[in-house]
Amino acid sequence: MNVIISRRGFLKGAAMFSSIGLAPAFLAHTAESVSGDAAPIAGFKDGRILVVVQLGGGNDGLNTLVPCSDDSYYRARPTIGLKKDRLIRINDDLAANDKLADLMKLYDNGQVAIVQGVGYPNPDRSHFRSMEIWHTASDSDEFLSRGWIGRYFDNCCSGSARPQAGVALGKERPQAFDGEKGIGVAFEDPAAFGWKPGKATDTAERFEKINAEGSSKNDTLEFLRHTTSNAIMSSYEVKEAAQRAGAANTGQRPGAKDPLQTVAALIRGDLQTRIYYVSTSGFDTHANQAGTHDSLLERFAQSLGRFQQTLEADGHADRVVTMVFSEFGRRVEQNASGGTDHGTAAPMFVVGKNVKAGIYGSAPNLTDLDDGDLKYGVDFRSVYSSVLKDWFEVAPEKILKKEFSRIPLIA
Repeated sequence: MNVIISRRGFLKGAAMFSSIGLAPAFLAHTAESVSGDAAPIAGFKDGRILVVVQLGGGNDGLNTLVPCSDDSYYRARPTIGLKKDRLIRINDDLAANDKLADLMKLYDNGQVAIVQGVGYPNPDRSHFRSMEIWHTASDSDEFLSRGWIGRYFDNCCSGSARPQAGVALGKERPQAFDGEKGIGVAFEDPAAFGWKPGKATDTAERFEKINAEGSSKNDTLEFLRHTTSNAIMSSYEVKEAAQRAGAANTGQRPGAKDPLQTVAALIRGDLQTRIYYVSTSGFDTHANQAGTHDSLLERFAQSLGRFQQTLEADGHADRVVTMVFSEFGRRVEQNASGGTDHGTAAPMFVVGKNVKAGIYGSAPNLTDLDDGDLKYGVDFRSVYSSVLKDWFEVAPEKILKKEFSRIPLIA
């Protein structure tokens, strides 16, 4: 379990559990001591949800969306360039890797916006630093301690909110969630999510000590009581949502192999999460790229296609927008190992029934390069700004610290 809650921003609202019978008896004192309901969060209009999908490692944008009419592409990639007979044409100059067939079906149905040439000024080719820049929405020479999603919760959530307003499917809570209010939890399996203190009696014993007479006068213990209570309560809510979703899904454990199916199940289970974060890896294709990259793209596209189908079947497709990014693209020329090295600009995808489908941004120029790399045309924070303003209907300047031009991605 990964719950991080700041002293300044500890969360309230666990009292509801004692009233509805979800909390064990030893939590009663603690739950009752936490007063107030969870506060509404601005930008949660109509229960809108954002799903962020991270393609970790640096996705090769040129073999994802191919500039099929540009001979420079084939000269730069004599062995890993995709042959024209296996491409899915988008227009005369642009085609998709055929392994993206499920994604392109969504595009044909008006549910995918493609943003070309996304990056940022003075790009960094380090995985760690570039990912940090994307997670914090910083300039390349700026180091921020708070993530852009954390700042969203800080600025748009008054009072208290459940930790699971932000959920990451994985072992670690992403840096993007870092904020004053400490909203955001991480887990791989919702059924196994929770605090495991050791023996079954340990939890009760520790709460008895926390709730001992006079402890409310101790600021540190009071903080511990609130944070521990909310951490445990969030695990109860997650498990309850998973159980509700499982019951609605013929009793099968949701999302055992596909994190996006876990997201769909938790939405079906009414977890009241507003931002989900899913990370996948393997896109650092320095050698023998062809087969590996194809497999990664196919898995990603099939997962996203199933996700949209599940949302539609559950009646939640109108509530969800998915945003897909990678920390950087790859260099234009292939290397001697049949792969590509760290590059700069790459495409992003924004997916959903409320997306204004189409192609945004200029096609990459393969001859006007920056030391062998593509020049970016769209700042990634313009995409963030567009989603924040047009989907969540909040002021993006408060969250991104600057004003960025927006793209009409939301219908």
